[in-house]
Amino acid sequence: MDWVQVRAIAPGERRLLHRMKRLLLNQVNSNHARIILLSSGGVCNREIAFRLDYSTTWVRQIIHRFNQNGIAGIEYWQCWQTRGPRKFVAEIVEQIAEVALSSPKSLIGMNQWSLSKLREYLISQKIISKISLEWLRQLLRRHRVRWRHTKTWKQSTDPDFAKKYRRLRRLYSRRPNNGRRICVDEFGPLNLQPQHGKCLAKDGRVQRHRATFHRYGGVRHFLAGYDLESGRLFGQFKKRKRWTEFLSFLKWLRRRYPKNETLHVVLDNFSPHLKQQVHVWARQNRIKFYFTPSNASWLNRIEAQFTALRKFALQNSDFQSHEEQEQAIKSYLAWRNGRRKIAIEPWRKSIHKKQTSNWRHARCN
Repeated sequence: MDWVQVRAIAPGERRLLHRMKRLLLNQVNSNHARIILLSSGGVCNREIAFRLDYSTTWVRQIIHRFNQNGIAGIEYWQCWQTRGPRKFVAEIVEQIAEVALSSPKSLIGMNQWSLSKLREYLISQKIISKISLEWLRQLLRRHRVRWRHTKTWKQSTDPDFAKKYRRLRRLYSRRPNNGRRICVDEFGPLNLQPQHGKCLAKDGRVQRHRATFHRYGGVRHFLAGYDLESGRLFGQFKKRKRWTEFLSFLKWLRRRYPKNETLHVVLDNFSPHLKQQVHVWARQNRIKFYFTPSNASWLNRIEAQFTALRKFALQNSDFQSHEEQEQAIKSYLAWRNGRRKIAIEPWRKSIHKKQTSNWRHARCN
């Protein structure tokens, strides 16, 4: 009776079946999930029974149970136990969640939990007698206790925080008459070293970068400006970021806009920004500064633009020169500012070049 097949499997059920198939502590559930997945792939019942060392009658019974009751019909406790799955009373589950949310530093003398250490601690405190790692993970998930990355947080100690915050908020809420709002900051230092990142890969063949211990190429700094009116990001590359370089960048920035427009520039409290010569020249050339509070550079909206710049222009790279690095940043900015399309080279042309290169390499060998 090989004509007995599994019904159509929903995407959510298929994900759960693949998860059940990988269970190491419950081989029965793993084999039941394999039966359903193999049947959905068109494998006949006799072949499934041969692969899993089951009888064809049992294979058909598992398929019938899945077709009638879904995943609940093929789980181990549904088939063999009359009392259902192992359960914990609500009070014990709440204690498990409370322990998981407690500080591991004070309870086990370590900086973070793991499922195995949490289970060992629960058993040592006689909160539970035994529990599998998978069931412990599911109990925590039901109480919305999940693994999360920690984040940094900094409190501003500026006594004029409220005053500066309100000033920036008014600037962001409305464009001044005959004015232009620009956020300015330094991005860097940019040195020549391999940068890790993410890539699309198949069969575990990820890209690899060389390891380096010395930095002989020096550093560069990207003095950037973010125009809130046009949404464009631009800047200049400098070897250093002293007040002279910053003043040169302001002069270049001033030349980009009409002289009758007042530039409202948002800055942080970096020492070159506070230089008296810089302020004198700014007042003479219709540039008005807005300083963020101390330890509150997140109020400068250009900070959010640097995240994408670092991800798409610097990460997963190994530049051999600063010129190559600068060209990569300029290429990303050209796409971001709408001055070029996403495609640099047509797909068919790249395939042709790759085939030609392989042919020449094979011919030379």
